[in-house]
Amino acid sequence: MLRNVFTKDIWDRRVSMIWWVVGMVLLTLWLAVLYPVLRDSEAMQDFLEEFPVELLAAFGMDPDTFMTGAGYLSAQMFSFIAPIVVISFTIIAGVAATAGEERRGTMDMLLATPVSRRSVALQKGLSLAVLTGVIVASIAVTLLVMNPLIGLDLRVEGLLAICIGLWLLGLVFGYITMALGAFTGNPTLTGGLAAGIAILAWFVNAFAPLYDWLEWPSKLSPFSWYLHDMPLLNGFSSGHVWLLIAGIAFLLAALELFARRNIATEQAVVPEAAARRRKTKEVSPRSAWLLRSVMGKSLWDRRRSVWIWGFGLSTMTLLTFAAWPSLAADSEALQSLVESFPKEVLALFGLTDTAALATPEGFVSSRTYGSVGPIVVIVFAITAMASLIASEESTGRLDQVLSTAQERPNVIGEKSNAVFLLMGVIVLILLGVALWGNVQWDTGMDPVYLVTANIGLALLGLCFWGIAVGLWSVIGASGSVGATAAVAVATYFLNGLGASVDLLGPFRILSPWYWYLGDTVPLAKGLTWGYAALAAVAVGGTLYAMARFRTRDLAV
Repeated sequence: MLRNVFTKDIWDRRVSMIWWVVGMVLLTLWLAVLYPVLRDSEAMQDFLEEFPVELLAAFGMDPDTFMTGAGYLSAQMFSFIAPIVVISFTIIAGVAATAGEERRGTMDMLLATPVSRRSVALQKGLSLAVLTGVIVASIAVTLLVMNPLIGLDLRVEGLLAICIGLWLLGLVFGYITMALGAFTGNPTLTGGLAAGIAILAWFVNAFAPLYDWLEWPSKLSPFSWYLHDMPLLNGFSSGHVWLLIAGIAFLLAALELFARRNIATEQAVVPEAAARRRKTKEVSPRSAWLLRSVMGKSLWDRRRSVWIWGFGLSTMTLLTFAAWPSLAADSEALQSLVESFPKEVLALFGLTDTAALATPEGFVSSRTYGSVGPIVVIVFAITAMASLIASEESTGRLDQVLSTAQERPNVIGEKSNAVFLLMGVIVLILLGVALWGNVQWDTGMDPVYLVTANIGLALLGLCFWGIAVGLWSVIGASGSVGATAAVAVATYFLNGLGASVDLLGPFRILSPWYWYLGDTVPLAKGLTWGYAALAAVAVGGTLYAMARFRTRDLAV
């Protein structure tokens, strides 16, 4: 498998793919087995008949089909959860395919072999397609097995259509990421831009039914093509064609950009732009002080992407605040929505206090502080560890850092301080937007609770930084990222399942998700003991890594 770029790329990801597939299978099983509970709920049927169609769209629900297996899975899985998982994978793989390998310094060696640049990029794009297909296939196979067992009544054509659409959706964003990486050569900036584009595309499509001015932009969103005409129910549509066209177009763009990029000097692919960039090669004197320490250099390396992470999450929050007045206009119908959902479904999304969903604190928490927000800060923390520590070890740059007059523990400590500060910037941007949204749409939230919710969100991300850097100090660069992601998924399920499965209930206390969410939505509580536990793991993991790194042999 090591004889060409295509198979080598697959070989390098063989271990991490196991975690992706296992996690996706478990998630699919969990959502599938909850369907009979929802199907037999009379309260849910009454709610669907009363609640406005436009507002149901904010929850990804079609009242005419939701009680069917196809409608349920379309709303609960294929509209939100599955796209997040698949797009996260393709963005990570897309960053590694171009900008990541260039930053590691291995692209030079690869291009020194007798293989054309376009062939290298094409083979990496094809391996991304195959690996993404494996993840999507695990969903399809799981649902095919569960279909007759629990009476989902799914058509094979519909399941094939939604899964192929999901595969194409992931490839669109994966190839966008490859193209951005081929243009910028900066993995951090590339990942941030790609994630921001994905979040924006999802929200434009999700909130189009509520805002007329989003109707036209939503037609350009890959999510609208992916969900066009309910593929799980109706099969293939023109949306598949548009996804295929977009995927091919972005792949061709990535091939062309990569073919013209000057890897040796990390300059832009456009010759005219490269000439202008030479004039700005020197660091501004105002920023030069950042390069005098490990912490400052770490801040400098992620100075651009942190704003993308912050503003992307804040845009989502702003739209969520804006949607609340429309939802609150029919409070009785909203309360019916809450009562009609099985508690097991809501618990999976961290909502064990079901009554809170009918309040502004619960609604905003469910979108920002209970689902997307935690994913964003955890991914940021894990990718920060990957780029600032694990990648530097694997490329040998960490050896160069240690050749300076730096104590070994201080190197890890300063990098950790940089991540702590960057995480603070992200949540401060989010806090500012949330405070403004609270006043603008008169949601009546307690500003103190807004502050504490953002503190908790930051601590959740930093907790997984502590876990990531602690695992790195034990198992090294190769497996620490995948292992941390596995811990995040496992503890997420532990918290969700523990809220509804008596056998697992006592073990919820072991989950960082439980420390953060508890049984009260973040925007309806202040500082709790769970936040202290998150901080303890963040600091403890960092200190443990510092102590281990004092005597660790980087050669192994």
